[in-house]
Amino acid sequence: MDMSKIVWVIVIAAVGGGIWLFTDGGMNKAYESATKSLPGNNAEQDVIDEQILSKYGGTCMNTLRYEKAKKFYTAAIERYGPAGKNYWWNLEQLAKCEEKLDNDMVALDILYNLWLENGDAYDERVSSRSQLKPRIMYL
Repeated sequence: MDMSKIVWVIVIAAVGGGIWLFTDGGMNKAYESATKSLPGNNAEQDVIDEQILSKYGGTCMNTLRYEKAKKFYTAAIERYGPAGKNYWWNLEQLAKCEEKLDNDMVALDILYNLWLENGDAYDERVSSRSQLKPRIMYL
């Protein structure tokens, strides 16, 4: 029995599904799935959902979809707060989104709060105070 036709169908379906995840429809589905349950009910699911929101926010940033990235980052920040693993990183990325969207005052406020809180003490991915200061001065 020749299985090559079945294997090719499966491969094509998997690649098509993977590509669909990066379209607007796929991202909307990921957003809905990550925000459908209330935070705090299941700690393991909360970690996964925050990760989904953060990763898709990063993907949107990399593909220059700043409005959509802002939506993902804002949802992660509002839902999980400082207890979230990616909270400080999401704040810095949200500031970058706001800068790209020409919302300089909002970006300045976020960066200043990161500078005050010394965000890199909580998450090593966040820029240090010395790196944040020139960005704050520029805005």
